[in-house]
Amino acid sequence: MENKAIFFDTGPIISLVMSRLVWILPKLKEQFGGKFYITPSVRKELIDRPMKVKRFQFEALQVSKLIKDGVLEIYKDIPQKKAKELENIADTSFKIKNKNLDIIQVGEMESVVSALKIGAEAVVMDERTLRLFIENGLEMKKLLEYRFKRTVTPNLAKIKQFGQQLKGIKIIRSIELVGVAYKLGILNDYIPKLKEGKKSLLDAVLWATKFNGCAVTGHEIEELKQYLLK
Repeated sequence: MENKAIFFDTGPIISLVMSRLVWILPKLKEQFGGKFYITPSVRKELIDRPMKVKRFQFEALQVSKLIKDGVLEIYKDIPQKKAKELENIADTSFKIKNKNLDIIQVGEMESVVSALKIGAEAVVMDERTLRLFIENGLEMKKLLEYRFKRTVTPNLAKIKQFGQQLKGIKIIRSIELVGVAYKLGILNDYIPKLKEGKKSLLDAVLWATKFNGCAVTGHEIEELKQYLLK
């Protein structure tokens, strides 16, 4: 078992960069007292590919700086056999007209199996698909039918098998990280001089995170606000 760690998928870091909140990561890491890891596939999605597109180059450079500063570290000892095994289970768990649906990204699966391997505290993941698959596989059918506008046939045995193998993995989202930063006072410099300044700030950062890629509903934001404003 290594030192305590959290793995990051691609989406949450993009959400934080686009929301101009990525600067909270060094402060959160200091409070956490452990490692913040990304896998090589996630690094490729965050830096290598965006650097080829002028529109996204500065976002990629911001992530590159986090690596240079040691805030994010590359975890290379990926259990590839396990990742492939789980990827195959996931991608044969749902069908449309007898055609399997490929629903898992490489970076997502690498992050999850690596976290499982070292007993990491959590995986930070904004994309709803894998998170829902881990937490409630049967709800995936509804999500996929909504997404594809077609009838989806689930393989219940494989859904159960996938869930059992990833039992215990804790999934958190970028919006929860922003909530923690708020609770710790990291965002206090942004509180406006208004009657309900703290509420205005919290509302602003949570909705910014949603609009920049975090899969969260308006109802979930209201629940999180109520909890954080207690």
